[in-house]
Amino acid sequence: MLIDFFTQETQTSSFIQDVLSSVNYDVRVHSATSQVPNILKQRPLASIILWDLDSFSGENEKSLSFIRTNAPDSMIFAYAEDLAIYGTSINGLADICMNVPSLRVHLMSKLSDLKRVIYARETFRDRMSHLVGNSVPMENLRKSILRAMIHTSPVLVQGETGVGKELIARAVACMYDKFVTVNCSAIPENLFESELFGHVRGAFTGAQTDRIGLFEEADGGAIFLDEIGDMPLHTQVKLLRVLQNREIRPVGANKTRHINVRIIAATNRNLKQAVAEKKFREDLYYRLNVIPLSISPLRDRPEDIADLARYFISQYQNPGDNRTLSAEALQKLQKHNWPGNIRELENLIQRTLCFANATIIQPEDINFDTEIPGDSMLVANDMTTLPPLHATMTYDEFRESQLDQEREFLKRRIAQNKGSVSATANQLGLLRTALYNRLRRLDIDVKDLS
Repeated sequence: MLIDFFTQETQTSSFIQDVLSSVNYDVRVHSATSQVPNILKQRPLASIILWDLDSFSGENEKSLSFIRTNAPDSMIFAYAEDLAIYGTSINGLADICMNVPSLRVHLMSKLSDLKRVIYARETFRDRMSHLVGNSVPMENLRKSILRAMIHTSPVLVQGETGVGKELIARAVACMYDKFVTVNCSAIPENLFESELFGHVRGAFTGAQTDRIGLFEEADGGAIFLDEIGDMPLHTQVKLLRVLQNREIRPVGANKTRHINVRIIAATNRNLKQAVAEKKFREDLYYRLNVIPLSISPLRDRPEDIADLARYFISQYQNPGDNRTLSAEALQKLQKHNWPGNIRELENLIQRTLCFANATIIQPEDINFDTEIPGDSMLVANDMTTLPPLHATMTYDEFRESQLDQEREFLKRRIAQNKGSVSATANQLGLLRTALYNRLRRLDIDVKDLS
């Protein structure tokens, strides 16, 4: 990685150059602030600038402000013999500020932190292409997601049904190869613990073999607990223990197993109210709500409707088509209340593309499904209808039904993309390696789908 080093001093700078060269950083040293404009033109968008404040004491504020404005993706690491001399003049202008004694000890660890942020930002740009909309709430959400990405603390995503909570979760976890989704509302209560934490053979009727749970499957990656508000209270206790100790105990096992998992939870419920009603544990709520992300309903950001509609048209129209919305059709969309949020809009666009004949979509082509309330809306998706879950179903039968469902879903999406795993991964917000791993686990041969 490239580091542009601005300094006029020799002793500390020689130490820094020797350390950085020994670990294969590409270091360019500059002794004049007048070089800044030309250097910014020659460097990658995202890289590191190391700045010796003592060398340019009269020019720091002006130069660092110029870098911040013209190279916002660059990370600035500033240091001085005594930072107190500069007071608040450099506040907000550098990502890291250190005194020289601390710099000698912590240089490499701090540079690693900056590299992690740069990688997160580059990955963030790719993943944000799936988050459509330029309203103020969406811009604020993107900033919050970027901050959440570079930490490992639990995240709680809150928003109404259909706003795209899983999409947000995938964006937060985009640097992980593993992303395991758990729909807490779809798991029978008697199977909850074994589904999350696994079980050993003979732990209960139907447990014919050892099986790892979803937490262990996500080890080293992220787990998304969707509809966390539907988790039974007795399972909430187990989840709290995972958050506190980073350990799980499979059902019937004598020993715990250590795991390293980033936990992202989501709900459309008011968890504070659920806590007050004793339906959700207060201690678990605060453990999960370390990094809160809230998604505004579509009715509160009508300025995003046009961009979303165009995005869904581009995703679902037939190859070679160039379908557009008339001004009147767009106006009709913007006047709708969208009780089903983005999912309702996506479903509507798919239906409209199916039945509208003309290239330009008119208001009469748009038919809202007013018979289905938003919060319980069932959307026509690529997946077939989920099979019913019975209290009498064994654990193995339940897991197999889930795997069959996921297998069918991925086969259809890959077939739609003419066998392209890369295109499918991009559409689903997954890393290609993560999708390949999932295909291998599900025994799906991509060659059969092209």
